[in-house]
Amino acid sequence: MNVRRLVVLVVLGAGLPALMLAQKREDFLSIQRDVAQVQDQLKQMQASQDQKMDAIQNALKQALEESAKLSAALAVLQTNINDRLADQQAKVVAPVATLGSKVDELATDTRAVRENVADLGARLGKLDNKLEDISSAVRTLNTPTSVAPPPPAGAPPGTAAGPPPPPGVSADSLWQNALRDRSSGKDELAMNEFSDFVKYFPMSENAPIAQYYIGDLYDRAKQYEDAVQAFDAVLERYPENSRTPDALYMKGVDLMKAGRRTDSATEFKDFLERYPTHALAPKAQAHLKELGVGAAKPAAPRAKKKAN
Repeated sequence: MNVRRLVVLVVLGAGLPALMLAQKREDFLSIQRDVAQVQDQLKQMQASQDQKMDAIQNALKQALEESAKLSAALAVLQTNINDRLADQQAKVVAPVATLGSKVDELATDTRAVRENVADLGARLGKLDNKLEDISSAVRTLNTPTSVAPPPPAGAPPGTAAGPPPPPGVSADSLWQNALRDRSSGKDELAMNEFSDFVKYFPMSENAPIAQYYIGDLYDRAKQYEDAVQAFDAVLERYPENSRTPDALYMKGVDLMKAGRRTDSATEFKDFLERYPTHALAPKAQAHLKELGVGAAKPAAPRAKKKAN
């Protein structure tokens, strides 16, 4: 029994190394197969990477070629632009320089003319002042000190010649000063000058216009009753003139502003009867509607408005 067991153990001891060697060989072959498979995968990955790198390199090469072409085209374009600008500058600079010289010469000539005109104006002003002084002196010598000169034949009532003006004051200078002060907003000064004009030169053709401007200045100052009296003076003191329609219309406007609606409506009706085709007629009709009064039917124009 013991001998048999010993034999079995001997047999097993002899076959075990062979079995172990066979197992190790199989494991080694499996590892070789795995390594070969990994190597194949690495080769495939390397090939794919190589293909992608080639594609990237080709795209980069094309981009560089396109960039080079674009740079060349831009260089050509820049050269053309520079050439054209240089050509245009060469064509323009000379005429502009010539024009600048001519402008400078013209400015010099204009300055000289302006200086000559200013000198001439100063001389004329001095001459005008001397003439005004002489005229004022002559009027003062020829005018009685206690009795005012009678109005000329055919003059309307209330238009007698006024007192002599102060020395150095002429109708033209007083008129121009009044107009200038009115247009520059110096209403109080203009009011005094227009009043002096009407006072000293009532026979002048500008007298009714000056009287109208007095009413206009009162209207600006919102002194409506004074404005009504001033416009009424245009209608009463002077015959039909260029400002008669305007004075009649503005009299109606200031009566309306003063709250005298009935009197205002009467003036607007009178205006439409006398001047039915005047430019202010639509406004007069609108004011009558505003006052709640119908427009009067046109009638034959009267020679002069009757006094109120």
